[in-house]
Amino acid sequence: MRVIFEDVVVPDVGSLDLSVPATPEIRISAVRARQLVGIYMGNYVGLFLHGQTLDELVVREDRVYWRVPVILSRGRQGRIGIVGAVDVDADTGELMLDDLLIAEIKENARNLTTRQALEPVG
Repeated sequence: MRVIFEDVVVPDVGSLDLSVPATPEIRISAVRARQLVGIYMGNYVGLFLHGQTLDELVVREDRVYWRVPVILSRGRQGRIGIVGAVDVDADTGELMLDDLLIAEIKENARNLTTRQALEPVG
């Protein structure tokens, strides 16, 4: 599991302070975060989009988030590829989504589908 510290000020030289200003709770498991993303994607964005098993925990300000990759899969073809990622608050389960991220995920899925349709089968 990777832990990513976002918004950390890195000095040119000297001590690097990685202390977190609070002790955040992890009440939502990685598995549940993946499920929440999958449910949201299937219900509101696209049927062939779902969360993938994750390996990143993000520390930002005084919160902790699971970073869940969103993948596109289709029937017999199976997994086509990653089209984005959604951060899930590890304490509350809230999905960190906005219209821009949803549009980006949809566009990436369209591009990946189009590219795969153009590749020769064989």
